[in-house]
Amino acid sequence: MAFVEMVKIFKVYPPDVVALSGVDLSLERGEIHSVVGENGAGKSTLMRILYGMVKPSAGFIFIDGKRVSINSPSKAMELGIGMVHQEFMLVPSFTVYENVILGQERTVAGFISKAEVKVQVQKIIDAYGFDIDSNAQVSQLSVAAQQKVEIIKQLYRRIELLILDEPTAVLTPQESDELFERILELKRRGKTIVFISHKLDEVLKISDRITVLRKGEKIATVENKSITASELAKMMVGKSVAFQIDKKPYNPKEEVLLIRDLHLRSEKTGKALLDGVEISARAGEIVGIAGVEGNGQYELVQTIIGTIKPDKGKILVNNIDVTAMSIRDRRKLICYVPQDRKYVALALKASILENLIMTHHLKKDFQKGLFSINWKKARQSASEMTKRFEIVHRNLEEQPQVLSGGNQQKVVVAREFSLDHNLILLDQPTRGLDIASTEYIHKLIIQMRDSLKAVLLISADLDELMQLSDRLYVMRNGRIVAHLVPTEVDLHTVGKYMLGAVD
Repeated sequence: MAFVEMVKIFKVYPPDVVALSGVDLSLERGEIHSVVGENGAGKSTLMRILYGMVKPSAGFIFIDGKRVSINSPSKAMELGIGMVHQEFMLVPSFTVYENVILGQERTVAGFISKAEVKVQVQKIIDAYGFDIDSNAQVSQLSVAAQQKVEIIKQLYRRIELLILDEPTAVLTPQESDELFERILELKRRGKTIVFISHKLDEVLKISDRITVLRKGEKIATVENKSITASELAKMMVGKSVAFQIDKKPYNPKEEVLLIRDLHLRSEKTGKALLDGVEISARAGEIVGIAGVEGNGQYELVQTIIGTIKPDKGKILVNNIDVTAMSIRDRRKLICYVPQDRKYVALALKASILENLIMTHHLKKDFQKGLFSINWKKARQSASEMTKRFEIVHRNLEEQPQVLSGGNQQKVVVAREFSLDHNLILLDQPTRGLDIASTEYIHKLIIQMRDSLKAVLLISADLDELMQLSDRLYVMRNGRIVAHLVPTEVDLHTVGKYMLGAVD
């Protein structure tokens, strides 16, 4: 008898969006079971149903053969099911143990015994090999350490099944390896793990069984014995996917971006967010920026695009000093794909047409008189973009919010790449995208590089950086700590620089 069974699960969102269509999922005690699929395949919806966040339209859930109704996360936890989300749910100003017990405080005569609670939390930390101080303030912890706190929280609630949603998305290879050790320890102690990830090499490394979803349907559940990443990807997408990026040897030309001695301090804490950063990018090359999130990458992007003014230093684009320029003037020189496509890159309630011509409308050939847009020209241009960048849509009046994540990103990329500026600034361009969409965006980036654009690529995906970049800078604590050639180093070496394990 399976530990957990989900039988004929359907989920339909009004009016007629079928997210899940009769999906079965069986989980055994003490196994690591991965659930994979493209964005929109239904894996997140399925897990949210299991965790009580979403109510199914039809279907049944059984635990140890007994039918159960899971109508809330608290009911899921009562039944021994816990979930660690991609976005952590921690209180930064609280200590580790305070976050662990939050909502599960055990009191004596109305008071919490801190000494007793600390002992209980420490027992969990020691038993599962979590190297963490229960008295540490969460705001001072690394992303990997915060993730440990989330797992310890679930263990404190005595869960038997733990759902991990994209747990390695922002971890270094070393941090991922350590997480896998902790997951294997959970398995050894009889816990069941559901592992959701886009990284198929990690899925194959850690899983006992793998369930593949596609377009809301279960394609198969397979034993992790001889299956390959290519075979898994084909099951997910319905066609073969190339994992190796085909890239010509690069031949860089003139310098397009030059950043000299860039400094920025936090107004609140006085901490150095950027500390003497020096970076260059030439026409015909992709320059990657690696680093654990929160080490200055965000501030670097914002100083380049102009939303943050540096305390010191210079930024030159095409030999023009843009350091004091307005954002509008910089946009005449820079193509920019922000990391947040929904709230920064797109106006979700505007039309696809309006989103595609943003920034373009400032060009003279899009203007009609002093205060109006040449909509005939705009529509023609937008239509050409949708064809060139293979944007799947019904019509140009449709809103981007109804598109898939991949097609939303194509709208952003189509608009920016069509500006035809010499510098392309990419901040997490494939975050949250499925394999097929990621492959497509990668090909476009290579095309831009081969058409002699200078590409500055910031990404939390180290595999992506290593495959795409011609040169790679590593940032730590707001400083450039390494300047590397990806073909001459491996992932773990880059990870060491990211973590400060090498000078």
